[in-house]
Amino acid sequence: MKKLIALALALILLLPCLAQAEAPVYAAQGATITVTGCASVTLKADYARISVGVSTHAPTVEEASRRNNNAIHTVIAALMDAGVQEDDIATSNYSVSAEYDYAAVTPRLTGYCVTNQLTVVIRDMEHIGATLDKATAAGANNIYNIEFLSTNAPAAQDEATAYAVQDAVRKAALLADSAGLTLGGIVSIQESSTVLPQPRTYKSAMNTDTAGNSILPDDASVSATVTIVFELK
Repeated sequence: MKKLIALALALILLLPCLAQAEAPVYAAQGATITVTGCASVTLKADYARISVGVSTHAPTVEEASRRNNNAIHTVIAALMDAGVQEDDIATSNYSVSAEYDYAAVTPRLTGYCVTNQLTVVIRDMEHIGATLDKATAAGANNIYNIEFLSTNAPAAQDEATAYAVQDAVRKAALLADSAGLTLGGIVSIQESSTVLPQPRTYKSAMNTDTAGNSILPDDASVSATVTIVFELK
């Protein structure tokens, strides 16, 4: 009898816990959930964008500018001779700066530096290195920021965005289901897509023991991020 009484008391004490565990979960009125979906698409690069320029030094601004003007025209001619189209060459930066000798107590003006930087698009992917070698041989002494890009990037952006939305919906459904709730309608969507060029550094043949450089094209990448706000039920 005592065992039966004890068992009955235990069940009575356990019933509130069982009722509480089985109680349904409801979302508060107006409750929402915000999730971020991400995706990226890799595609084969079919052109390169490179910064190519000339820096010249001289005692006067006039002399530095004259030397720079002659040098940059020689570089442009070399690029076009290598097959780069005139429309694929554009000035990206032009600067003039004073140079000082700071070894003395009072800084002493020693001359001026003029820099003319070009943005060059090279579409012949098999001869990027040879094209840059011709530019350095013609006088280019600033070459950097080689980016491998693709003309198919817009289509890839759309694809990445669609994948990002699917990723956001999947995450939202997982979170809602784990909380015992149900997803409602979409309140808002914010999206951003980015082309991620693959940068490379270029070392001129003038600074190496070999007469040519191999520039190996890399893939381009497109990423998309979406932030979606869902209602909760």
